[in-house]
Amino acid sequence: MITEELRLRTLARYERHREAWGANEALRILYAEWYGRIAKQLPDPALGPFIEIGSGPGLARSFIPGLKLTDIVLASWHDGEASADRLPVADASLGALVLFDVLHHLSSPASFFDEAARALADGGRIVMCEPYVSPVSFPAYKWFHPESLVLGVDPLADQVEDPSGKDPFDGNQAIPMLTFGRKVGLARFAKRFPTLVVRSVERFAGLAHPASGGFGRSPFLPMALWRLLYAAERRLPSWVYRLIGFRMLIVIENRKH
Repeated sequence: MITEELRLRTLARYERHREAWGANEALRILYAEWYGRIAKQLPDPALGPFIEIGSGPGLARSFIPGLKLTDIVLASWHDGEASADRLPVADASLGALVLFDVLHHLSSPASFFDEAARALADGGRIVMCEPYVSPVSFPAYKWFHPESLVLGVDPLADQVEDPSGKDPFDGNQAIPMLTFGRKVGLARFAKRFPTLVVRSVERFAGLAHPASGGFGRSPFLPMALWRLLYAAERRLPSWVYRLIGFRMLIVIENRKH
């Protein structure tokens, strides 16, 4: 249960993020690329509705028409209220679940994946854009980011704490990498969720990401220099991002037959 104090605090954060979005050109350029990556991985719309979980400030609407926006703290731009582990939909009724910086905030990622396997149609997909912990991004995430980064955890452990009253913005940025960025994590995921097949894991986004300033401040570089950095990074081979990447795109398909 979200308390009224937490609800109001979360809505205020949404508004701050929307204001930062409008003021930061570099941030808008990055998110346009990242949501474009998500859109390319969505399945045939005939499979069922596409729902974004944890839509927060509602940025996806500009990039993926028809995507239904939901969150546990409802704002006026959301289409509905939904919790990742209790989706208000029938079995096998969804075409896709989109998560943008949500997985690493969940109290129980395993509960979400159980629910996704139930709710997605055969061939439906989970498409997630999440932090990636590389040798270069580790210091930035560990010491200069407000969210925690704890490597020594089991990302698929059963939930042991009551999440009521948990701030939706609390999280562990290591969860996506621990689950999908290593062979051991992928093997454990495949064993735990046999119908959820990981189609691809892509690493991307270099130093242009932190140089954008994010939602907390203006870009660290003049826009002309930032654009040069961003353009140079986009020409790098994909393997480089295992070393310098800040982001990962995970695509999972539900195969029930």
